[in-house]
Amino acid sequence: MIVVSKEHFKLIKKKLKEAPTFVYSVLDNIINGTVYADSTDFKSLLIQTDSGLYYVAGDPTVAAFLKSLVRIFETSVDQGKRFTLFSATTTWNQTIENQFDKKVKKIERYAFCFDINVFKTRKMSNSSEYYITKVNQHHIEHCLEFDRNYYDEYWDSTNNFLQNGFGFCVKDKERIISEGVSIFKSNNYAEVDIITDLKYRGKGLANIVAEKFIDYCLSQNIQPRWDCDTDNIASIKLSSKLGFKDPQEYAVYIKR
Repeated sequence: MIVVSKEHFKLIKKKLKEAPTFVYSVLDNIINGTVYADSTDFKSLLIQTDSGLYYVAGDPTVAAFLKSLVRIFETSVDQGKRFTLFSATTTWNQTIENQFDKKVKKIERYAFCFDINVFKTRKMSNSSEYYITKVNQHHIEHCLEFDRNYYDEYWDSTNNFLQNGFGFCVKDKERIISEGVSIFKSNNYAEVDIITDLKYRGKGLANIVAEKFIDYCLSQNIQPRWDCDTDNIASIKLSSKLGFKDPQEYAVYIKR
């Protein structure tokens, strides 16, 4: 396994037909990460964020590449670091399960396609009761869920998020009651992460903040992305209202 230099990141992007948003965040040099390959032919690829997210793609039969992948996993176990592996295909799923046996747990997730026409013709939510604003430093310091640790993990730093990411929050007076932020963003995509205060759930706040997030994406010529676990019924229902459809199932593997 070799480390791919950043000068080849554009070539890697062209080779990937589809990938999670964090992969493009690395390839666009928005967050820190490392790209590995089996050789200079780039038949097998492993894209890693500094926070411990991994994505495998390409040929799943290269023995030396698989051995290196297992070593990376074992090192993460020894060092107590995060290891979250996103799989590209069902073939990769089988390979991962064979290589790691029962050392990893499989999580099934959906990635949705965005239909802008459905979004534009939806029944709009009534947001007049609450104040909605773009997330800034003050909101991060008084957040509901997405604090400095969150941005350090997924964005390398709060400053990087404020410079390159975006998000919106709903407030009841001075209290933040719902937040929707870009957990990952690249030059072309932004994936939303939403949390609402338990005491305010059922009021459509997630819908309000998601609409604001999507509107901003469209104003910046960025495609909004929505992923969730396959058993997250509430998220699936909300995504459908907002124009996300045709869920494609994929697998994520974490340490047991």
